[in-house]
Amino acid sequence: MIQYQKSKWKLILYIIIGFVLLIVILFAAIAGDLEENCEDGNEATTSIEADSKSQKENAKQVYDFLIDNHQATPQGASGVLGNLEQESNLDPSAVENESNSTSGHGLVQWTNDRTTKLKDFADKKGKDWDNLGLQLEFLDSELKGAEKGAVEALKEKDVKKATSQWQVLFERADDPQMGSRLNYANKWYAEFGTNDPVSSESLNNASENDEEALGCSDDDDSSGGSGGGETTKNAKELIGHMSYSQPNRTNLGTARNPDKNGNADCSSFVWLILKKSGYKVPETPYNTVIMADDAKKDNNYFKQIKPNNAKAGDVVIVNVGGGLGNNGHTAILLEDWQGKDTDIVQIGGVEDKVNKDQFGTSFMSLLSGDTTLARPIEE
Repeated sequence: MIQYQKSKWKLILYIIIGFVLLIVILFAAIAGDLEENCEDGNEATTSIEADSKSQKENAKQVYDFLIDNHQATPQGASGVLGNLEQESNLDPSAVENESNSTSGHGLVQWTNDRTTKLKDFADKKGKDWDNLGLQLEFLDSELKGAEKGAVEALKEKDVKKATSQWQVLFERADDPQMGSRLNYANKWYAEFGTNDPVSSESLNNASENDEEALGCSDDDDSSGGSGGGETTKNAKELIGHMSYSQPNRTNLGTARNPDKNGNADCSSFVWLILKKSGYKVPETPYNTVIMADDAKKDNNYFKQIKPNNAKAGDVVIVNVGGGLGNNGHTAILLEDWQGKDTDIVQIGGVEDKVNKDQFGTSFMSLLSGDTTLARPIEE
């Protein structure tokens, strides 16, 4: 009897040990599958319903997806869009080589094993591989798995850095053609990034007294100065005249009699108009770097103003990087500041002659830079 009971308990013990081992083995197998799926970029994602439409509509759907699902900055999301336009023209059905089933496919031109994983992912989801929503789901899975390092690019607050980082960390193109990618990224940042790209960092960090010294106090409702109307009048009289030239930027004629057949660049044109309109200017034309610095610090010729105070006759200055040459631009406002929709008069921008345009169009490639609104100081 005793021997029977011992055998019975031994059998029960073996059964329990076997059951525990079975659970451990099953758990390890499931964990392994999850790890493999994560590494392959097949982590489970929420279903995304999105159909391919126009380029702009596709761009907006991708932009919103990155902002909402990955907390991308506007600059980071725009950097991605610049890359996607270069890769696929934002067409989810784009194929690099129809005769090669693993050549570049879709929005980001997934290639080789990533093309295979995209198609496998589509099969598991029961969707076509070229469906926009499906590709956003796959992108989501990659950013949570095998390509999670690229999330760093989404957090950038500089369009140029975001564009470059996404190319390096995610696209890894053989011939990246970064100039085109950055131009596209700036275009999308101008479209979606902000309605009013004026840099507010210095104003946000300024004390109330500092703002008053800059001419930025909220109760400053003065017009663009007594010469505001004169400034816009003098500028508009030259529309269609003069020719844009950086090397010959001082072939302006005189302030009293500007040479309509002469040359100017953006800053020397503004210098000429302000001099003719009775404002303080240096003896020789300034550049956009000097203009912005003076508005923010010295106030010899300009004082910085808040967007809600900027009016016709005031000046807008944008600098990217060093700001010199093509990295800076400036123009005269023709109306109260309305962000990208503000009418301006300038030389350069969209034409090589003096022309009228809107800020968002003419400054499109520079909108990731530092924007300063400035009021000229009367003589």
